[in-house]
Amino acid sequence: ARQAVCSRATDDEMGCLPQYVRGATTWLSILHRHEHLLVFDVLLGGYIEHPNGDNTAVCSTGDDGGYCLSVAVSSSYVMKSGTHYAE
Repeated sequence: ARQAVCSRATDDEMGCLPQYVRGATTWLSILHRHEHLLVFDVLLGGYIEHPNGDNTAVCSTGDDGGYCLSVAVSSSYVMKSGTHYAE
């Protein structure tokens, strides 16, 4: 599982992984998350879209100089534990 993750993940993705695999976080669980990406099926607000029709990613399309609030939702996924963040 470790070899599969390391061969597929980008440097940025590898940089987000924990330095040491321990406890419930195993290479197999990391591989499972890498193979089963979230699908953002609901986009709310303005200036947000799926880049190139890829519904596993969202991006800002710019703004008009004011404040704009947008939300991407993955309605088929329930986060049970862990840390949620975006870059």
